[in-house]
Amino acid sequence: MESQLRFAPDILIRLGEELVPHADLGVMELVRNAYDADALNCAIRLTDADAPGGTLLVSDDGDGMTAEQLAHGFLLIGKSAKTIDPTTRTGRRKVGEKGLGRIAALRLGTEVEIRSRSRTQPGIEHSLSIDWKVVDAAEAVEDVQFSISSRPTHLKHGTDVEVRDLRQALTDTDANRLARALLLLSGPFKQDTKFQVSCDAPGFEALSALLGDPPLQWCEYRLVADLDDRGYMSATLYNWRGEPEFQAGHEKVAVTRRGRSQVLLPLDAPPARLELWMFNLNPKASKEPRFADQNNTNLRRWLKELGGIHLYHRGLRVQPYGDQGNDWLGINLSRVSSPELRPSTNTSVGRIQVDDPLGRLIPKTDRNGFVDNQAFADLRAFAKYALDWAANQRLQQREQKRTGASKRARDKRKEAEEKFNQLVKAIQPDPDAPTLDIGDTAILEQLSDSAIELVEALQEENRAQHEDLTLYRNMATVGTSTAVFAHEALRPAKRIITELQTLARRARKWISDEIYEDQLGESVETALESALTLETFAQLPLSLVRKKKREPGPIDIGRTCEGVVKLFARYLEEREIVVEFDLDTEEIPVHTTVADMESIVSNLIANAAHAFTRRDAPDRDRLIRIRTRVEEHNHKLGIALYVDDTGPGIKDISLGLIWLPGKSTRDNGTGLGLTIVRDVVADLGGTHSAKENGELGGAEFRIWLPAKAREDTLS
Repeated sequence: MESQLRFAPDILIRLGEELVPHADLGVMELVRNAYDADALNCAIRLTDADAPGGTLLVSDDGDGMTAEQLAHGFLLIGKSAKTIDPTTRTGRRKVGEKGLGRIAALRLGTEVEIRSRSRTQPGIEHSLSIDWKVVDAAEAVEDVQFSISSRPTHLKHGTDVEVRDLRQALTDTDANRLARALLLLSGPFKQDTKFQVSCDAPGFEALSALLGDPPLQWCEYRLVADLDDRGYMSATLYNWRGEPEFQAGHEKVAVTRRGRSQVLLPLDAPPARLELWMFNLNPKASKEPRFADQNNTNLRRWLKELGGIHLYHRGLRVQPYGDQGNDWLGINLSRVSSPELRPSTNTSVGRIQVDDPLGRLIPKTDRNGFVDNQAFADLRAFAKYALDWAANQRLQQREQKRTGASKRARDKRKEAEEKFNQLVKAIQPDPDAPTLDIGDTAILEQLSDSAIELVEALQEENRAQHEDLTLYRNMATVGTSTAVFAHEALRPAKRIITELQTLARRARKWISDEIYEDQLGESVETALESALTLETFAQLPLSLVRKKKREPGPIDIGRTCEGVVKLFARYLEEREIVVEFDLDTEEIPVHTTVADMESIVSNLIANAAHAFTRRDAPDRDRLIRIRTRVEEHNHKLGIALYVDDTGPGIKDISLGLIWLPGKSTRDNGTGLGLTIVRDVVADLGGTHSAKENGELGGAEFRIWLPAKAREDTLS
């Protein structure tokens, strides 16, 4: 006896209701079929769909199907001709894969009628009807026979799929999601797909009006990144004028560090292009006149509906990437570390276009995105590399402008004040000198110009100080909280130390030394050491924030370094870190504050100490060396401070990025330590630099400060 596999109708239920959780996904499947049929137009009409029992009609002007194609292609579940012939008659790359999507879509209702007119058989229409109630009542799917009828027609080639008696109502949320999905299917970017979709769904026209005219011209920056067929990428960041401000190749955008060398690893993904338009919605963010005419309300609405990075595969958008609430590239999370320079899904819109000729991106069975294979993972990595690179370029650009801006603005303001005061003095009556005529037009014009210059200088100084204030406000809050905690923790720390010492003394009286050492000694000693460490950490922030240390004056850098190391003594001792000094005996003082120098030295020491805890730290003595030397820089005499160590060196981050806020190799690091060092040095008119590997093998930092810095730099 011979037999064969048979399938119960329940399998179709699973392919229907379970593969299409939302009605809009089913409609999109039918639209994709129209695209694969080389249609130029596809129309969706919903009748009484706001309640169960409505009708869905999807019509297209594609190539249509013959009776044979209906019987042996359309009704053959799980097999798609698209896998055999991946391109259409006109050269479109087909977007379907498994032939399951249409079944899921057709089961949105209880009855379906397919009417198709093949381009190869003009004047003939083939129709197929499916009553799902009959199918569901059968013992096996293959027991149900379907008939295909043919009749003459005057209609042009194309296919109509009519789904009647919809099982579920199309809610307002479904309708809005459908309208958004249809409008984004091949746009609103300028896509060369020649495929248009229309729909009479509620809200479609209103949403179409909003999304139909993309205000991309208002972007502040535009990022374009390309991934070639070898897996190497390049990126360009354009300003609002369309001028390229930054460009880089794979070695800069997607560099991976291993050991001490840079290894260029190609990405294992199909060729792709990323385009991202970034907007600044703050009306005060720029002086450019173009922002004055911008309608922020409409732009915000547009970005709310469209914002995010969408994925276009073979010309059509793939859900759910870029859907509202689907931050598949994690750009909102990345924005947390640098809110003003990184885009979010509410301030940017973009697309990734991938043709994928080899079919390396595999759609999930439920058609909701792609399988997370290596190709898709590297496609996502491509986008993240490009986004990180663009953010770093903008951050470096901003920090270059900001670093030392306070000092420059302060100097400019003083010059403007001096000029203005001289003019005012010139027009004041002086009994011993000839009086100037204050009605003289030239004098008044000079005085007016000088006043404007002074006001502008004051505004520039305020802006510079505001940027510094914004950057350090969070750190000040942390510092204040730490100082309060330290003050409150110091008293119990001292009490714990006293009680432990008392416990040890009394225990020795009650029990023998032998029993004490065997049973209690180690535990008491460990607890005492921990309490002493706690006391040290409590004293450290209190020492750093003393008011006297913020008073400017001549500072001996070497002596300040020794003082900071004493504060860290217990912390360093517990970690078996030795600090070696090599101080210039002819060191000359620098005009600054003790607090500034302690900020520099403590951050560099903490940085070195952390390096020893890294997994790739070499197995050798932990040594930090602090050196000072009298050196010249740009014909100015000053003090150079060197801090290097025997750690693993600077890895996984470029030398240009280590000084930027938010950039850290620590898992939970703030990335502000070296930024503070850089800003303090810049404000004192000094310089900073770093080496990946210095004389001791680990990182080396060099800080140079002018020995005869002007005292008024701190005024």
